[in-house]
Amino acid sequence: MKNLVFNSDDFGSSLEANLAILEGHSCGVITSTCILANGEFYKQGIEEVLPEIPAIGRGVHLNIIEGKSFTKPSLFTDSEGVFNKGYSYFLYNSGNKELLDEIEAEFRAQIEKIMADTKIDHINSHVHTHGIPNIFNLTVKLALEYGIKSVRLQYERPYFVFHKMFSGKYPVNLIKLGLLNTFSIINGNIVKNLNNKILGNNYLIGVNYTGYMDESSILRGLSALRNVKDNTVTEVIIHPMSLGYDGHQTNYNEFLASLNPKVKEEISRLGFNLTNYKELNL
Repeated sequence: MKNLVFNSDDFGSSLEANLAILEGHSCGVITSTCILANGEFYKQGIEEVLPEIPAIGRGVHLNIIEGKSFTKPSLFTDSEGVFNKGYSYFLYNSGNKELLDEIEAEFRAQIEKIMADTKIDHINSHVHTHGIPNIFNLTVKLALEYGIKSVRLQYERPYFVFHKMFSGKYPVNLIKLGLLNTFSIINGNIVKNLNNKILGNNYLIGVNYTGYMDESSILRGLSALRNVKDNTVTEVIIHPMSLGYDGHQTNYNEFLASLNPKVKEEISRLGFNLTNYKELNL
């Protein structure tokens, strides 16, 4: 059977995100989440939400883009220790050993914080920074050291949702898709050479339509993978928020999609086994 991990990123980022993940798992299709160690609502999520949903898969959402760092790296934070560099900076400077050393120290601090509070079964990153090959190598090294079995790959088959392809954001998503797909081919070979010490997902749904992951995008993405082989792993990523959080209507739409019976019905109809990395790693 084809396996489908339905993952919500950004657990701990806000109260609205935490509540959306709670409801999306309890009443919808969310099977997995990944945790921002430096999220403003990290403590609330760990202490109040996760105990209510013990079966949900849990990952580390490595973050060197937004919020406050734990280690105050000199190359990508300001004087207050707040991250102040974007994806392009890490891409262009990913061969810099000093930078990689600072990233490693920050990644370690985030992993250790989360692992002290809950059991982890996968690892990925905010804004896909761990997909940059040199940073991916570092992420795999840490996953092996900390016993984290699954690392996200970002290969997504292109598919079309025509009424969303004419938005101003779509060309940027398309460029991102091409870049991440190229990196995923490189990173997938790294995973293969580790002989099952680390597992990666085969497909992803969520890059091509970042910011548009409502019911129609998810259903089209699933349909594009209807003929994949058995035992493959597809990961859907959304960033839901509940309560129609002001200024985040797209996140609210993603939350509604996670509760929509049509999505669950289509997952079943297409022959996907709805699961998480915790179950897959057993």
